[in-house]
Amino acid sequence: MKYTHVFLIMLVTAMLTLSVFGSGCTDTEPEIIETPTAEPTVDATEDETAVMTAEPTATAEPTTPPDPQAILIRIQSYMFIPVGDQEINVGDKITWRNFEGSRQSRVLVNENGIWEDEQYLSYMRQVNYTFNEPGLYTFYLKGREAKKMNVTVV
Repeated sequence: MKYTHVFLIMLVTAMLTLSVFGSGCTDTEPEIIETPTAEPTVDATEDETAVMTAEPTATAEPTTPPDPQAILIRIQSYMFIPVGDQEINVGDKITWRNFEGSRQSRVLVNENGIWEDEQYLSYMRQVNYTFNEPGLYTFYLKGREAKKMNVTVV
């Protein structure tokens, strides 16, 4: 009976502590930051006619293309990992590398003819390709033609 009281006291103390800490997490409100906008101003000239002029606004600077990225596609369990289609930028490089746990070779095929031959990849071997032209490129592993990976280059 004595241990039951000690346990109940500890349980109530723990619940009170959690409720005090938890209540402080929900009272924050998002801070609203107002952005000034350009407002027209009125300038009077010598002949007392009003001329509306707008204050200058900031112009957006041209964006520079992102730095080329290197993407690794793992070939494992007869699949491409990450699974699914990829969207990349012009100039990005994809590396396909054979990580088959069974140490079996795989043949990488491209339907767009970017390589003259199919790419034979023995265990831990890789092939790279830098995409310099926008478009849709389709890849699959020989023997697994139904599981295609599309690379969209923008």
